[in-house]
Amino acid sequence: ACSIAVSASAQLIDQNQPSGPVYMAGFSQGDLAQSFMQTNSNIVGAGILLQSGIGSSDTVTISLWNLLPNQGGAVMLASASATGTAGEWVDVFWGLVPITPATTYYLVFTGNQTLGIAGDTANPYAFGQVYANPPYQSWPTFDYAFRTYYNDVTATAPSSLSSIKALY
Repeated sequence: ACSIAVSASAQLIDQNQPSGPVYMAGFSQGDLAQSFMQTNSNIVGAGILLQSGIGSSDTVTISLWNLLPNQGGAVMLASASATGTAGEWVDVFWGLVPITPATTYYLVFTGNQTLGIAGDTANPYAFGQVYANPPYQSWPTFDYAFRTYYNDVTATAPSSLSSIKALY
C-alpha cells in the first residue's frame, strides 16, 4: 500500500506590522514606500492599513521593488491594484515572486490621490522604515501599518504524480 500526502498551497502572512495609531501619509504626497525583510523565500502580495477619515474608496497599487525606484538598478518585481476603503486594510496579490530571505525589499504605494496610510512613529517594525515625499525621503523610526504574504506551496514531485495516476 502507498500513502500519498498532497499539500495545498495558501497565501499566508509573512511580515506583519499592524500598529496604525498615526496618520502617516497621504497618497498625494508621492514617493511613499516601506522597506522590509521577508522571512520566506517568496512573496505573493502585500497590504496596507488605510487611514480612517481620509477619502472614502479608491484604487490602491502596491509594487514590489528590489531598491527604491529612484536608485540606480531599481527593478519592479511585481505590482497589483485593488479598491481600498478608508479605515480598512487593502491587500493586493500577484504571482509568486522568488526572493532572498532577510534581504531588504521595498513596497511602493501609488494609485490614487484621495486616501492616506496609517502607521506608527515609534519604530514598531525593526526590519524596515517609511519613505515619503520626493525623492523618497527617509523616516528611520516611522513604519506604515503593512503586511506581506508568502505562498507555502509544496511542489509535487513527478514520481508522486505517476504514483497517483497508478491508483486510478
